[in-house]
Amino acid sequence: MVAILLCFGAITGVLGWTGGGPASGFRHLYLLPTLWAALRFGGLGGGGGGLLAALLYAPFVLPGIESRGVTAESVEGLISLGLFLFVGSVAGSLVHRARLQAARYRLLLGLQRTLSRGEDLRDLLADVAEKLHAALAARAVAIVLVPGGPEPLVVWRGEANDRSDAIGAHSVASWVLRDGHSLFVGDLESDHRFAPPGLARGRPRRLLLVPLSAREGRMGVLAVERGGEFPRELRATVETLGLQLALGIENRRLADRQRRFAEELEGKVAAATRRLRELDRAKSDFVSIVSHELRTPLTSIQGFSELLLTRPTSAERAQRFLGSIHREAERLGRIVADLLDLSRIESGRESALLPAPLELGPLIDANVELFRDQSRRHTVERDIPVGLPLVLADHDAVDRVLKNLLSNAIRYSPRGGPVRIWARGSAGERRRVELGVEDQGVGIPAAALPGIFEKYSRVPHPDTGHVRGLGIGLALVKSLVEAQGGDVRAESELGVGSCFIVTLPIASPPGKTQSA
Repeated sequence: MVAILLCFGAITGVLGWTGGGPASGFRHLYLLPTLWAALRFGGLGGGGGGLLAALLYAPFVLPGIESRGVTAESVEGLISLGLFLFVGSVAGSLVHRARLQAARYRLLLGLQRTLSRGEDLRDLLADVAEKLHAALAARAVAIVLVPGGPEPLVVWRGEANDRSDAIGAHSVASWVLRDGHSLFVGDLESDHRFAPPGLARGRPRRLLLVPLSAREGRMGVLAVERGGEFPRELRATVETLGLQLALGIENRRLADRQRRFAEELEGKVAAATRRLRELDRAKSDFVSIVSHELRTPLTSIQGFSELLLTRPTSAERAQRFLGSIHREAERLGRIVADLLDLSRIESGRESALLPAPLELGPLIDANVELFRDQSRRHTVERDIPVGLPLVLADHDAVDRVLKNLLSNAIRYSPRGGPVRIWARGSAGERRRVELGVEDQGVGIPAAALPGIFEKYSRVPHPDTGHVRGLGIGLALVKSLVEAQGGDVRAESELGVGSCFIVTLPIASPPGKTQSA
């Protein structure tokens, strides 16, 4: 400031020393400190510098007009006086606008950087409101987002007052959201649209509300309150900030959705990869187990048949050898049947079933008698009420289901104990019958229960490590039951035992039942 004044003084001294009149060429030097003041202090500095230049140059112009009248030189001097004022005011105004524009760009850049940070949206908006409150010299700044959950998301920075609800929640903000246009309120306390009757008035509360709109529609409102003047340039700045803020919020939401989608996709890909690895490992184990299961009966059949062909054998021993060959052949047949059914399941072709009215009692009794002689440590019990309805099911399929479940109950109860098979009407569904097989074996961990009906699934346990199997028994049970319109579920507790429950549809009318 002092240097500018010294420059004005030096130019005035030069004009006085050279005796310059209104047409002196040195008068144009006044433009230098005038522009300097405009660049340094903006509009006020430019206007003040032009006025000071005119005042300093006036003593060189006005006396000539008083003594000689209006001459060419005096007209040129008067033009120079107007030029100083014009250049100072215009330069100061341009500098002021340029600084406002630069400040606006810096603020926009700061908002974009803030919204791009990986923080909670409420915290980011609080930081944005703080920046706007300081940059706009506002009394209060509010950002309202709807929907922001059950209630609108409201972020407030500035002075608290009794009418904060007019900005933050329902009144003025709702008006702007419905209308979709910016709203300027000269005095919130006296505007009849928003002020309740009889409200005590204080200093004017000037309020500008800008809708936050983007491709998703109107997402909220930006409200800026000032206690003093609210010039049009500032209003335009706020509207521009509202547009950029809406775009920033929308981009942030899109980025959040993209990140969540990427995380979900990554999780699904990782889960699918783990599942594929598990299936690959299970199939490898399956091939190894199948090879062993096929080799064992084939070795027995080959060995006993070779003895019968190459060595003389008594009739009693031959009968025993033939019995072993028959049992191993039946075992081999069951393995092949399971493999064929597995192939049908994987290709989407279920076994050819012929559902018909079926009495469960005789079928259950036959399997009870069959499995009672398979283990001395187990007792197989039945519990079938009188009047159990007929079910609509395939005889052979239900027989295979029972054999699989009873075989598993015995094999996975290495310490022995009772194996109970029961049937009853379903308590949860009418026109259904439940068929259950319970054991007191090693049980199944809760984490493994959801996957026990999947192909190749085997639950390891130290007490049942010797148990062999293809790992497809329960998958076949599920497939056979569901093909008949039923369902199967398992209930188990580790170390206590397991219960497998098959539900089948009733075939007979309500009056027709089967005996116990």
